[in-house]
Amino acid sequence: MQLHRDRDKFDRAGANLVVIGQGRPEDGARFLESEDVDLPLLVDRERSSYKAAGTKIGTLSELLGPRVVLKGALSGHRQGKTVGHNAQLGGVLVVARDGSVVWAHMSDDASDIPSNDEVLAAVDRAA
Repeated sequence: MQLHRDRDKFDRAGANLVVIGQGRPEDGARFLESEDVDLPLLVDRERSSYKAAGTKIGTLSELLGPRVVLKGALSGHRQGKTVGHNAQLGGVLVVARDGSVVWAHMSDDASDIPSNDEVLAAVDRAA
C-alpha cells in the first residue's frame, strides 16, 4: 500500500515494484481490488520467499504491542483479513538488474515499514 502511494516516484526512478503475498492467486486478486492497488502481485503459499529473505514470525508484542497499535492508529490504515500465517512479518528488498539484493529492510514488528524516501534512496544507489 505505502509503495503504491508513491508509484509515480518509483516509476521515475526506474523501479519495477512487485508485491509478494501469502495465499492463493484469488486471495491476491481480492487484496489488490479491495485496497485499490495496481501493482504486480505474486503469491507464495509456502512462504519460501519470506524465509529466503530472512523475514520472521512476529511475537504477540511484535504484532499487537503498544507501539504497533499506536502507529497503526495514527496511520489511519485498517488491517484487513489476513490470509496465510497471521504472524508473518514482511520486508522490502531492492533487487538490482543482475538479481543481487542491494538493500533490504526486514520488519522488526508489524509497524516497522521503511519510508518510501528510504526505499527510493536505495533504488537510486542501485541504479
